[in-house]
Amino acid sequence: VIWKLVQCSRSKREKASRVHEVIIFNELGEICAAVHMRNSSMGSQKPQVSPCCNTHCSLRNVAKIVEQIDRAVYSIDLAIYTFTSLFLADSIKRALQRGVIIRIISDGEMVYSKGSQISMLAQLGVPVRVPITTNLMHNKFCIIDGFERVEEIRLLRKLKFMRPCYSIVISGSVNWTALGLGGNWENCIITADEKLTATFQAEFQRMWRAFAKTEGSQIQLK
Repeated sequence: VIWKLVQCSRSKREKASRVHEVIIFNELGEICAAVHMRNSSMGSQKPQVSPCCNTHCSLRNVAKIVEQIDRAVYSIDLAIYTFTSLFLADSIKRALQRGVIIRIISDGEMVYSKGSQISMLAQLGVPVRVPITTNLMHNKFCIIDGFERVEEIRLLRKLKFMRPCYSIVISGSVNWTALGLGGNWENCIITADEKLTATFQAEFQRMWRAFAKTEGSQIQLK
């Protein structure tokens, strides 16, 4: 009984500490950019956010997304229209090096656009799928350790014991680009809400199956 009470208390504390946050990108985000550039470490793969009095700081906002990607344990499923951010690409590469299974869905026209990080990640072995249509794949969401996906990985790897993790979804209007993250008026929600993460994971799974024929074909042709 005591052990169950301890577990219940831990579960409540864990749920209370899970992220539910709205990130706003606006015209006030870049007023501190020059200061951060002077203070940043050359070649750093993470946003170096020194103490900053700007509550709208774009670099701080990007760091919040990077922080969640760096916490990924088993899976990252990314559906993104445009992806050119080096900071976010580096966080995806770190996850790949940790053994996290990554899948990307993007728009066929944008995979090879100038500065795209998707083609670079594909060359590192990340599977990429796109729709065969003139309509845009305009989604911008990322599911980290989605429950359904983690269970799928557990069965595929025949794992008996799983490391602690919980599902996160990152979604909003913002594309993962320098302009989107540091110039436009955009929004981004980061949440551990179970219903929302499950809904986004289900849609990613549906698109992944629907676009199965495109995996690798465009990468090889290019």
